Amino acid sequence: MIRRVYAQGFKGLDFDQPLAPHTVIVGRVGSGKSSRALALTLAVTGSLPGMARNNDILSAIGDGNRLLVGIEFDNGSTFEREFRRKPKNGSVTSSCRVNGEAVAKNLFELELDRMGVCIADPAAFLALSDSKKIDELFRLFPPAGDVRGLNADIAKVKAAISEIEGDIRAKEQSCKSLTETLSQMQLPPATLPEIQAEIAKTEREYQEVRDEITRERARIELEAGEQTEHTAATPPEQLTLTGGAPEVPFEAGEPQAPRPAGNEDGAAATERAVQALERVLSALERAGCEGCAAKMVLRRELRQLRNGA
Repeated sequence: MIRRVYAQGFKGLDFDQPLAPHTVIVGRVGSGKSSRALALTLAVTGSLPGMARNNDILSAIGDGNRLLVGIEFDNGSTFEREFRRKPKNGSVTSSCRVNGEAVAKNLFELELDRMGVCIADPAAFLALSDSKKIDELFRLFPPAGDVRGLNADIAKVKAAISEIEGDIRAKEQSCKSLTETLSQMQLPPATLPEIQAEIAKTEREYQEVRDEITRERARIELEAGEQTEHTAATPPEQLTLTGGAPEVPFEAGEPQAPRPAGNEDGAAATERAVQALERVLSALERAGCEGCAAKMVLRRELRQLRNGA
């Protein structure tokens, strides 16, 4: 902590002002209240508001050709800035001293920073970009936590936000594509309940035809079986062909190919089944089914029926 500020030739005054953690300086006008505050500012920053050049500082607040300002810390360390005008050309130079030894300006400011003194230039601060202002505030008022870790967390959050924004854009594009597809889709003229009712009706007709085919096949197989049994029960020497031609007996061992009755009825039933399946296919196509499993099954059944016919 700074425990005193002193000056020589500051607005014609020499003073040595002790400082405490909370110091209030009072006095009449012209007693040097503001001079002590300006001396402290000049010792720390090396400039004054509106006066950045050494010549301006010495001409405005100096006494003659020399001006000295300094501060002292609790540990006894002193930091001084001195301004002198050269007699030959009138230029003004400034020098820095730490504990009475001359040091470069950058080392002087580095030592001040090491002592915990924050050097801030309001005009220079306002000229910084927003990100640089944040860095400067962290430098002047270091947080208790890990600043680098905080910056890493901020970077992770920004990356996560960027990823979420990318997902949102992708989903918006997908919604747009789906909307365009729906707008271009041509729906069948009938309503969905009507189409479903037509499909159900056709399915019932198809099932009835299948049941009829099953019954007809069973009847044909039964008649064929009875004919085969009758042929097997008749002795070979008694099997003859009758009709307009003379009777010709069959020789034993020659197979007879029975022709089952009811063939014409079976073909008609198969044709009715084919027609019913075609009606189901037509209903599915009108409903907009392009590659559904029902159409594949119906086509397979049609092929089997046509091949069997």
